Amino acid sequence: MRGSHLLAVLAATLAAVGLALDWVGGPALAVLAVFVLGIAWGWAAALVVTVILVALPVLIGEVGSLAVWALYALALLLAAGMGLEIGARLRKIELRQRRLRSNMRAVMRAAQRATRFQDPEELIARVPRLFEQGLARATCVIEFVGDEIRVVSGGCNPLLWTEAAREALREEQPVYQEEGPGRAVLVVPMCGGRLFVLEAAGPLDEDERALVNAFVSVVCLVRQKLVESREAEQFSRLMTALASSHSLMEASEKVIQLLIPILRASSGIVAIFRQGRFELLAMAGKIPPEEEALLLSGLPAGWGAIWRSYIQRSPLFIEDYGRFDLRVEEVYQAGIRSLVFVPVSGERRARIVLVMQDERVRTWSEEDRNVLALVARGLGLMAEQFLVRERMDALLRLEREVLGSFIDEAYETLMRYAVRLVPGAEAGSLLVRTDDGRFVYAAALGYDLESLRKVSFSLEDVRDAWYNAGEEKWSQGEPRIVSAVGQDIAKMSHKTAPVEVIDQAGRVREIKANLCLPIVYQGGVLAVMNLDAFSDPEAFDDESVEAARIFAQQTALLLHEQHYRKLLERAAHTDPLTGLPNRRAFDEDFGSLWESAQRYGYPLALLVMDLSGFKQINDRFGHAAGDRVLQDVAKILSTHTRHGDRVYRWGGDEFALLLPHTALAGAVRAARRYAAAIERVCLEDHYVHASIGAASFPEDAQKPEELLKLADSRMYQAKAAGLVVEPRG
Repeated sequence: MRGSHLLAVLAATLAAVGLALDWVGGPALAVLAVFVLGIAWGWAAALVVTVILVALPVLIGEVGSLAVWALYALALLLAAGMGLEIGARLRKIELRQRRLRSNMRAVMRAAQRATRFQDPEELIARVPRLFEQGLARATCVIEFVGDEIRVVSGGCNPLLWTEAAREALREEQPVYQEEGPGRAVLVVPMCGGRLFVLEAAGPLDEDERALVNAFVSVVCLVRQKLVESREAEQFSRLMTALASSHSLMEASEKVIQLLIPILRASSGIVAIFRQGRFELLAMAGKIPPEEEALLLSGLPAGWGAIWRSYIQRSPLFIEDYGRFDLRVEEVYQAGIRSLVFVPVSGERRARIVLVMQDERVRTWSEEDRNVLALVARGLGLMAEQFLVRERMDALLRLEREVLGSFIDEAYETLMRYAVRLVPGAEAGSLLVRTDDGRFVYAAALGYDLESLRKVSFSLEDVRDAWYNAGEEKWSQGEPRIVSAVGQDIAKMSHKTAPVEVIDQAGRVREIKANLCLPIVYQGGVLAVMNLDAFSDPEAFDDESVEAARIFAQQTALLLHEQHYRKLLERAAHTDPLTGLPNRRAFDEDFGSLWESAQRYGYPLALLVMDLSGFKQINDRFGHAAGDRVLQDVAKILSTHTRHGDRVYRWGGDEFALLLPHTALAGAVRAARRYAAAIERVCLEDHYVHASIGAASFPEDAQKPEELLKLADSRMYQAKAAGLVVEPRG
């Protein structure tokens, strides 16, 4: 203002000179002088000069006319007033510019300090400190947790401007409110879902509000760069951790350990959905014992938030677990207050869920969500590789187990592996094709197998009514999927099986999805595998079909191999002439039946039989006739065998029978019936007779070799004495 002061002095001097020298030019200069003085020095100087200039003509006697003098005085007063108004405005503008420059310097210093931070969360926490000087009376950073405001950093009173904060968050625009002459508040949306609040001691003009907005933008820009840098570092650490893992469980645990400090969480869990339950893969951090017990037992389908996230295939962020509708009370009471559930997927459907937990109510920020999405993607891609490797390893184990087991055990093993290896399967059953072309249940997991064994199906039942995808796909072994959303699975089942059996033993009304898999070898269907889901109508997808195809190929080879093994074993244990089990089969069965009888305390009888005069038949009629006699005897013995009794051809004209749960007296009675039946065999005029020795455990012997020796000895005694049975009974 020094220039204006000099101008005012000059104007006053000119006015005085003008008045002294020339009355015509004097008034104009006087008005100008008062006007300038009003601008430059304010009301006091303008008033004094105005009084002097008005009084001066009177004092020097130059007042020509009272009207002219009055107009002259009014002009001076108006000039003074205008000068005062303009001066006030100019001083206000100068003051505003000075304050704006000061605030700009403060904001620039704050922005410079913001660039020095290395941690994005620390930057947000220190933002209020950056505004300690300048236009702010108080500042803070806040966030909404549910409907409540939480002060992240700084010192403000949220109750004074809650509605302004809600509006700023809702509209995603700054909100400014003046609450009287001594208070104003500006709420600016920040990055990460937070809000910056500035409480000013007085009103803020548009330029000042723009400065605050610019500062927030700078902070968010710096934070974004820090977040990107941290994400790159985290991705590098994630990939290093996953690449060094040797199993899905190890990779899952490393991911949790990586996330806990990044998200500032208290614990983490990774679980995979298999066979209708969430199976724990890894957990780390502060897991409450009550929750750990639930996790180790397996979480069933439909359980809590983890099921909602899995079935909806989308992340679920819970800020306040106490208000969540699917809250598990044991977990809440154990101290868990905030959770996030993220389905883990690569290129396929997510069947793994990553869970992060915290012991405090909190907001999961946008950066938290980005990190979780990044980690879930990386883990998902790696998990798919581990799961494929797991299936390949399992198929190798399956081959060893099946080829080293009996046929019934092989069927059960196949079923167990199929349900575990095909994604989405919770239960299953295996139908095998019999020699007469019908299909019967050979194995089941999750069903009542003994009741299902009562049911058999024709080819048309299985192929046309149940599989119902065409003969071409049937013969190619193409998997077929049906869902309860589009099909009535129970109605489909009722077309081929009794309702009372298939509803109870087969649980068809509970099935939400079915994958039917024909097991084909060289164009022929050896078996049909059904895999079922009870909890999810969309349980089976392309990954399930791909896994089923691989499994079907391996299963077909194993079933084919097992079938021929069965034929070879049957041939090795069967007498080719009579079709009866041979001495080798007798030795194996005798050993197993003896162990059972000894373990469970029931009797076991043995009959040893020799045909009398068989040598004379061969000599008289020839060996072909003798073979026919042996075949007739074998047929009679098989026909008259009681339920549970087993008959064998030892060789030559000797036969043996094992009679479980039979004491000696019962064995003798059975021997007489067998002998009477054999006497019906006649070749021309020559009748066949039998001599039989009987012995029983535990009456006659305590060791298997003793029982065998005694029965054989009694047979020879009966033959020598011309008796039918020894002992005579």
